[in-house]
Amino acid sequence: MLFPRNRMRFVNSYQGKSEQGGWVVLDLTGADLDGVSKIYLPGPVLEELRKRGDTSADRLKQARDLLGGDGLGADDEE
Repeated sequence: MLFPRNRMRFVNSYQGKSEQGGWVVLDLTGADLDGVSKIYLPGPVLEELRKRGDTSADRLKQARDLLGGDGLGADDEE
């Protein structure tokens, strides 16, 4: 899901705490999430996730290794 940019914002303080990395706020007003209206994502955590990069390819490789697959189709076997 692509989150709409007009429902995102950045704040430097949250719950009386100030942090240089700040927080990204996702406004969920109008969504049916049992009383949840906003999600606060800490800047340092986002930066760490960004540095790790996309892990989906790694997970696919791990799944193939676990299941004994080598990525070759049935037609590719010798």
